[in-house]
Amino acid sequence: MVSHKRTERIGAILIPLVAVGLLAGCAPGAGTSASANKAKTGSVVTDPTKMGKVTLNVLDTFSGGTDNAWMTSVVSAFERKYPNITIKRTPMAWGDAMAALPLKLKSANPPDIVPPNNGWQSLGTLVRGGLVLNLDNYAKAYGWKQSFPQSILSEHEFATDGKQIGTGSMFGTPVARASVIEVYYNRALLQRIGAQAPRTLAEFDSDLAKAKSAGITPISLGNVEQAGLTTPLYSLMNALGSQSKISDFTYSHGGVRIAQAGFPQAVSTLKQWSDKGYLTKDYAGVAGADAAQSFVNGQGLFHFDYSGSLPLKAGQSKGFGSFILPRADGGKPVATASSAANFSISAKSKHPDAAAAFLNFAAGEQAAELAVQNGTMPLLHPEVKAPAGDPLFADDVAIAQQISADSTSVPYLDWSTPTLLNTIDTAMQNMLAGKSTPNAVVTAADHDDAAFVKTLAR
Repeated sequence: MVSHKRTERIGAILIPLVAVGLLAGCAPGAGTSASANKAKTGSVVTDPTKMGKVTLNVLDTFSGGTDNAWMTSVVSAFERKYPNITIKRTPMAWGDAMAALPLKLKSANPPDIVPPNNGWQSLGTLVRGGLVLNLDNYAKAYGWKQSFPQSILSEHEFATDGKQIGTGSMFGTPVARASVIEVYYNRALLQRIGAQAPRTLAEFDSDLAKAKSAGITPISLGNVEQAGLTTPLYSLMNALGSQSKISDFTYSHGGVRIAQAGFPQAVSTLKQWSDKGYLTKDYAGVAGADAAQSFVNGQGLFHFDYSGSLPLKAGQSKGFGSFILPRADGGKPVATASSAANFSISAKSKHPDAAAAFLNFAAGEQAAELAVQNGTMPLLHPEVKAPAGDPLFADDVAIAQQISADSTSVPYLDWSTPTLLNTIDTAMQNMLAGKSTPNAVVTAADHDDAAFVKTLAR
């Protein structure tokens, strides 16, 4: 998502859990009939012109600014191409939509298309409840499993019995827009310390030390909301751990534990950065938005955040750039990334063929081009180019191209359990306040994951 809405997606994870309580028998561990989640038999129609007059009710979280502009442009383009299909949108703030989804999908007339968050916090629970449609027939008809990068595709897959994530059937699709954790840098400050955008992790570490010596805050960070630490933490995991093990841990594949996924090394490195004074002074009491604004105001060399999240005014972007934190082993950079939204079809939709056609369009090249035209990061289509004159946006588009072409993304770590984000945030705060150790953080995260994995086996 654009702006701080991706931060909201992660930081608001407890919102859907409240709503999940309204889904009797739908929570992980409660079990569901695998047959209820199997793909419908029979052929599907993929030519919208042959679907007759249809009105699709779409609930989405693109409720303002660039988000709304992009979604509006996609809907307009779709309706121009297929005038027999009308899209009736209901945009909602992300947290409100997540809280409302369970009851809306259980109602007599649910939306045809809904935007559940990936992971167990939302989509996994809806799959367990049989509330969203198995899309395998449409995936075959449209070639989604061949056209989507595997690392993005896995984020939308669940076993039909609702006990496994990251494999099995498709219950959602990405849109052609990315949400990526990246590192922003101030071009003038980097030049002041005699450096260029770091190409190795060692260069990045060296730049932190140089900035500190020059009286520049190396990393602008705020953690008053208890969510600001996840962006550098996940980035360090991606730099120090294995892409496959991070994904396997998040999806509970192969018994991979969090200690095998680069997590201990990431926690220890972040503590070292704090101990060395590389983070904003008193960052525990600084709001994330204030840290981002301080960075834009020239008070920090680097800033970890989500794509499109800087509070820039017109003309300011030329002073900044972005990159994915380089890997310690010199391999292709790995990014924590997803589509900016996940679209699923209600199991009760009366127009699943038309709904699938819209999902396919929202993931298509024209939707990616519309993302670029609206100044937001595209996804799925490496061929889409950035316009000239905005070097920061060019960096963002290049990152998206790399992720799409090389399939070098990992899911958000907190998708692995409904409570892991809060567990990590609390444990990290205690450690950085000197109340515990890096081992305590790893142990707390491991216990959270192990307890949830047990519920999946019931």
